[in-house]
Amino acid sequence: MKIEWQFTPKEMGKVFPVDYNRFYSPFVSSAQRLPNGNTLITEGASGMLMEVTRNHELVWEYISPYWGKIVHINQVYRAYRIPYEWIPQLSKPTETAIEPVDVRNFRMPGASLSGADRIVEVEGCNPFFGGSGVCVVTDVEENQN
Repeated sequence: MKIEWQFTPKEMGKVFPVDYNRFYSPFVSSAQRLPNGNTLITEGASGMLMEVTRNHELVWEYISPYWGKIVHINQVYRAYRIPYEWIPQLSKPTETAIEPVDVRNFRMPGASLSGADRIVEVEGCNPFFGGSGVCVVTDVEENQN
């Protein structure tokens, strides 16, 4: 009854609470521990597959581009990583490392500069995190103990 290892939005570097829903699937998901110690995770509702190391490093990820015609979703029921040797008709492909994109600084060509043009303060709202777009309104007096 002890957690040996887990991979949550926190280990993914997601911002709490606004990004935590991006790694959640209410159905059709799975995880497979691989012989090399990595874990293959199927986040089925959003059609995302990923392999992560024991140290929570992303090895690769794939988002299914195949969308349903009747129900417009790209869910994946389950995925398994199988050895190349199981498909003798194909030669083993060359795996090439791809540098991860720093999504905090990546800008599409022609996009506006990052950062806010102006900051609007609303009386009665406190920032949830410094600089975040989330604010919290409270009906409790600040000086009450």
